[in-house]
Amino acid sequence: MKPTKLIISKKFLFSFILILLISVTAFILPSTRVLADNSDVTDITDILKMTGVGASEDEDDEDEADTDTKYAFTEKSVTLYVGWESYYCDVTGTEEDAVITYRSKDDSIAAVNDEGIISPVSAGKTKIYADITENGKTHKCSMKVTVIEPYTEIASYTETMTCNGDYVFSLKRIGHDEPILWTLSGEGLAELESISATECKVHTLNPGFITLNAECRGVSFFFRIKIYPGTGELFIISPSSDPYNGYYKKYSTYNKKTKGYYLLRSYLERLNTLKGGVLVLQRGTYSITNTLCIPSNTTIVLEDGATIVKSSETGTTSLKATGSLFHTVSFTNAAKEGVFSGYDGEHDIQILGEGTATIDMNNVASQGIVAAHCKGLTIKGISFKNMNTFHFIELAGNKNVVISGNYFYGHIDSSTTRKEAINIDTPDKETNGFNQYWTSYDKTPNLNVYITDNVFYNAESCVGTHKYSEGSLHKNINIIGNTFIDSGTFSIRGMNWDSPVIKNNVFTYSVPSDYAELAIIMNGVKNPVICENLFENVTTPMSFYHWRNSGSGKSYNPIYNEISEYCMELLRQNYLINVTNPYFEYYRIYNDFSEDSLEFHLIDGKF
Repeated sequence: MKPTKLIISKKFLFSFILILLISVTAFILPSTRVLADNSDVTDITDILKMTGVGASEDEDDEDEADTDTKYAFTEKSVTLYVGWESYYCDVTGTEEDAVITYRSKDDSIAAVNDEGIISPVSAGKTKIYADITENGKTHKCSMKVTVIEPYTEIASYTETMTCNGDYVFSLKRIGHDEPILWTLSGEGLAELESISATECKVHTLNPGFITLNAECRGVSFFFRIKIYPGTGELFIISPSSDPYNGYYKKYSTYNKKTKGYYLLRSYLERLNTLKGGVLVLQRGTYSITNTLCIPSNTTIVLEDGATIVKSSETGTTSLKATGSLFHTVSFTNAAKEGVFSGYDGEHDIQILGEGTATIDMNNVASQGIVAAHCKGLTIKGISFKNMNTFHFIELAGNKNVVISGNYFYGHIDSSTTRKEAINIDTPDKETNGFNQYWTSYDKTPNLNVYITDNVFYNAESCVGTHKYSEGSLHKNINIIGNTFIDSGTFSIRGMNWDSPVIKNNVFTYSVPSDYAELAIIMNGVKNPVICENLFENVTTPMSFYHWRNSGSGKSYNPIYNEISEYCMELLRQNYLINVTNPYFEYYRIYNDFSEDSLEFHLIDGKF
């Protein structure tokens, strides 16, 4: 007896596999699956797609399959765009007398004419077939066609620029050539320098935020761009960054304690090579052990939350920490003895802070910023704190200096109790106040200094000079719009200053103070303009007396105050609140502090 054949139709087999698949899926998967786009899978078709089972949407029926590998389109698949260029399809492998008939699986997506020219109609996927009749036989071949809507994409852009810079933003038009409308917002910060079909050149003018908008086919692209102050190449680093090009990482002295120093040093040296640029420090703490040298045309930006901390611990005996954070000299020039004199040193240097940007001297006996022979120095928007023994900023022989919008606070008393947050000095071996290898010690005074809109809180002393160089008067020192709170020995001490302006400042103490009884001291000053200041809870607002250096610099002759009648009258135009002595003191005779030498001038400004 012959065995019985089991005949299973294709339809029954597919149904059986489908039921089995559903059972397995129900066991393995929960009844509802969440896809990446958070849509629920409730349809069996979705489950089949997830598991890779089931025919694809463009799979041929059996009678549409290619019948001979001899014949083929030159491309297996093409992508076309709705309403855009047609495509000529060609078949290879045919004889000269072959007859080719073209047809589309779906004319609503892509149509093809008798010459094999395909026209995109609407978005979707289809196939184009070629029926080749040759030698009495007909063969088939096919190619896939994808039709999509035209679109526009970004080709090049930037989110950051520097001043006086150019950048070309560009879009790429895919499947169309419709115009692009470029617009720029940010008046006075930048301008559109040129526009082409797909490109827009932006030229920056001033720091700030601008928005560039490109609109095409009803779609808008917005570029939010931050323009940093300064010019040249831009570098943005964070505490986790490596030194530029990996420099210094192989040094034996490179470790976690010196990393911050070598990181900043490498970029400052790079800027020196480039003849300037912008270095941006992002949020975080940068521990600095050794002196960082700033070359010309350099801008350092401390972003909101960036903190530079002075450290005296290098973690190695091979490298000793130095007594300052920054010098206004390149590393190259710092190694040259007496290379600078007058105002011919580095130039156009900016140290700028945003938000809570901080330079923390960490109570280490050290200088913060040492500037000498520099022409064009700006320090803005930084909180300086925890000074010990020296100064936050030392100015020795600089021209055109702006120190504005900073906050100076906290100190440990020095042995003299007279160390200023901002020291106005000269490079002079005789006074021994400024000692750097790269200065010529030519006694250059400071010229055109603007100290404005700063806050000084609990500083040992705030702004001043404590040693002078005979014949080298600091000129055009302007101290305007500052607030001095609970200063130590004095708030301002002018010494050997020519025509300083001290105006619209506030000098105040939390309670009346006997320790810091003088807010302003003037020694050997010529025609000061001191008016419209407010003094609160002080003993005596101002005192003028002639002076001579003691210790270093004592060989110089005494210096004398010279005040015109006009300037004497201006001194009276200040405002007082709860002041013990409502006058300013003027001693007429050098080194005579007796009542016979003392003049009292009433301050009668109205508040």
